[in-house]
Order: sequence, then C-alpha cells, then structure tokens
Amino acid sequence: MLREGTKVQWNWAGHTATGKISQIFREDVSKDINGSTIKRQASDDEPAYLIEQDDGAQVLKSRSEVTRAD
Repeated sequence: MLREGTKVQWNWAGHTATGKISQIFREDVSKDINGSTIKRQASDDEPAYLIEQDDGAQVLKSRSEVTRAD
C-alpha cells in the first residue's frame, strides 16, 4: 500500500522520474499545476496521488502509473 511520504517512480519521456506522495485522493480530482488543469479519475481501488518530485515540481498520477521506488 502506498501512503503519504512513500517514494514512488514512473516513466516519463523515456526516463524514470521519482518523487514522494504528498496527498492521496479517492474521488475524482482536478489540480492546476504549472498553468495546466490536470485531472485523474480516482477510487478506493485506484487512488490518485499528488506527488512532489525531487526537483520540487508537482505531478498528479494514478496508482497504475506509479511503482514504489526502493
């Protein structure tokens, strides 16, 4: 189970990006990030995560888009 503070990774532009989960959503969510509105469908089985990347930027990802980073 992924929780707030868990370090996760995902593929982006041919590279692996990493960050820590800062917020968990179990209902559909919409966030304004860097001037763009990002949306994710979310549920108890497929939550969405607001993630703070190592460089301080934020991203919104679904559970199926990320894995735990060791």
